[in-house]
Amino acid sequence: MQSAQTVLSMLKQKSKQDETYTFERLYRNLFNETFFLRAYQKLYPKEGNMTPGIDNTTIDGFSKQTILKLIELLKEEHYWPKPSRRTYIPKKNGKLRPLGIPCFEDKLVQEVIREILEAIYEPIFCECSHGFRPNRSCHTALNQIKRKSRGATWAIEGDITRCFENIDHDILINLLSKKIDDGRLLVLIQRFLEAGYFEFKVVHNSLSGTPQGNGLSPILANIYLHTFDLYLEELSKQYSKGTEKHRNPLYKQLISQRQKAIRQGDKAKAMQVLKQMQTIPSANPMDELFIRVHGCRYADDFLVCVTGSRALACEIKEKLGDFLKQTLKLELNQEKTSITNLAKTRVRFLGYELSKSQCNTKLTKDRHGHKRRSINGNIQLLVPGQVIRDKLEPFRIGCKPYPCKARSNLSIREIFDMYNAEIRGLYEYYCLATDVSKKLTRFKYFHYGSLLKTIAGKERSSVMAVVCKYGVVVPRRQGTGVKRIIGVQYETKAGSKTMTYFDEPLVWVKYPPVKLLDFFGPLLGGGHLLKRFRACVCELCGSSDGVVVHHVRKLKEVKQRYCRQGKMPPVWAATMLKIRRKTLVVCHSCHAEIHSVKL
Repeated sequence: MQSAQTVLSMLKQKSKQDETYTFERLYRNLFNETFFLRAYQKLYPKEGNMTPGIDNTTIDGFSKQTILKLIELLKEEHYWPKPSRRTYIPKKNGKLRPLGIPCFEDKLVQEVIREILEAIYEPIFCECSHGFRPNRSCHTALNQIKRKSRGATWAIEGDITRCFENIDHDILINLLSKKIDDGRLLVLIQRFLEAGYFEFKVVHNSLSGTPQGNGLSPILANIYLHTFDLYLEELSKQYSKGTEKHRNPLYKQLISQRQKAIRQGDKAKAMQVLKQMQTIPSANPMDELFIRVHGCRYADDFLVCVTGSRALACEIKEKLGDFLKQTLKLELNQEKTSITNLAKTRVRFLGYELSKSQCNTKLTKDRHGHKRRSINGNIQLLVPGQVIRDKLEPFRIGCKPYPCKARSNLSIREIFDMYNAEIRGLYEYYCLATDVSKKLTRFKYFHYGSLLKTIAGKERSSVMAVVCKYGVVVPRRQGTGVKRIIGVQYETKAGSKTMTYFDEPLVWVKYPPVKLLDFFGPLLGGGHLLKRFRACVCELCGSSDGVVVHHVRKLKEVKQRYCRQGKMPPVWAATMLKIRRKTLVVCHSCHAEIHSVKL
């Protein structure tokens, strides 16, 4: 039997060569153990696998028998997914988002199917799709808008009402059957869609939708909305016309006047005409023979930038709404879907604000050495002011930094970790914004002051005493001087290191490097856990009579349970702390003994 890596590579290559090819006999890949080992290797680091599903089991105790049992059920076609345990998570608008927590065995099978579907569909997905795809993110979507929508006049900001919950199962299966001619695999996917959820001790059937929390939900949503992406590209080709805008007639007249003044030697008049030329557009902004339409989608949010009239933007919006309703049985959220003039109002998309720049004073030289107003028409990505105000709320009162008293019970290093994670996460997401330096410098002032006051409150001292005690002198990034910033020392295997407060330059990144990952993830056998698992040796007693993998949610919890309370940890806990892994390969008897000790 071929390895999972080889099979997935062949599927990807075939799909790339022939987009109309129909795949057969895919269900037999679910009998391949290497697919399940790959799925386990990807799932085990996630903390959510320690959350029990409806059967009260977790990833803890995973063994080869788990895989063999699933394969046997799949061969006999007796595998039925269990209902997900329903829970709710808060949304930004105060509402609750339903989330399904599947059983671990269902997660394992879902991950295998997801890899097969991804290998088939990823090569044929449209360029305008960026959500839940490898090597794509919010940053790639925003960069694409910035690159392809220069000069756009109108923006259609769209949102699909409850997209994941309203996906029609019959339409989805029909779309899958166009590429997959394997009834057993389609039936299995149908079973996952109809598995339902468990809430208030009652099992509810799923008549539509792909529940969030389901491992198959993102890839199935992308397959479902791929038809919408194709329609977006069709509209772009249908409406886009013209190679460039015609010259502005008034601008042409001013060029003639300036050339005449130069010939006559009247430099003052030539300069006056030049200044007047710089106040009007060189091309006709209302040129009806030049139209551009560009769309971009991330999950259920999309943005269509239109270079043309408002009537055209309204027409496109109506067509998109009709297509979603008639073809996919989805509806546009009328409250969140709007048409905005980019020259007058900023547009919110993926947490950024988008606006069209206009500046007649700054001139840049093109490749021929001619000065041009190349800034005009560029799409600018900006940090919303409301985001910074919301983020600053816990760290300031009025115009003064405020300590986070809830963090006073943490160690100094943990306090540094939390503050650094907050500002680094904020900066790394908004690094594309042109005003990131201005907005985050203000945030950094209050955030750093809150850190000083939090440590001062913990140690019952003054801010100046904290600076004197934890101050670290570091060289400046520019120039030859030095500056002082607080930090804390900690020990590692390589020796003593110093962790300082976030000290990276807040600069705008024009085109951030995309971290290219292997399309199929790590190679089978390359993971450290799989090597330990395949060795089939208990890491506590050395027995080789069948092994399972013991999991803990966080290694930090083991350390807090024993080390910080002054207790002598048992052998299994001491071993996990020594190898610094939250997994331990043990035999069945050792695993039973571990669970006999109450954590």
